[in-house]
Amino acid sequence: MMGIAVVVLLLLIVLQIQSQKLITKNDSYRVQKAELEQAIKDEKVRAGEIKDLQKYIDSDEYIEKIARDKLGMVYKDEIIFKVED
Repeated sequence: MMGIAVVVLLLLIVLQIQSQKLITKNDSYRVQKAELEQAIKDEKVRAGEIKDLQKYIDSDEYIEKIARDKLGMVYKDEIIFKVED
């Protein structure tokens, strides 16, 4: 009878230790889940910004700006004044 009580007590101790390990692991997973959910939200915002930028790059306004700034192009009826230093 005493042997059975010792075995049951040992099983309870082992079970309690394993339970604590699982609780600790669960808490770390909960923190990781919150971090990943925040990362997903951040990436969705970033994806929206990229879509907006893509729309702007595809617009005539952007093409005209690049043509003027980088290539020095102008419309036929425009007059350009250059400032002398």
